[in-house]
Amino acid sequence: MSNAHDELSQTWNIIQSFLFPMLEESLGSLSEKEQQLVTILELIRIEEHIRSYYGVTGRPLKNRGTIARAFVAKMVYKI
Repeated sequence: MSNAHDELSQTWNIIQSFLFPMLEESLGSLSEKEQQLVTILELIRIEEHIRSYYGVTGRPLKNRGTIARAFVAKMVYKI
């Protein structure tokens, strides 16, 4: 349990001290919802759990990780 707590604390510190300031420098100030979305996407890293099927015939390839992140954003913004 301590290891998971330490890892989560380290990730949160990275988000607060590096990621938020970098995004705010590029995009301007972030709203509370935007900060929530960035935090969720950084914590779950959903794209690491999505398989890509390259070279299979059928529908055109889409970046499934990007699509999965969009679904997370829809849930955060209740769209």
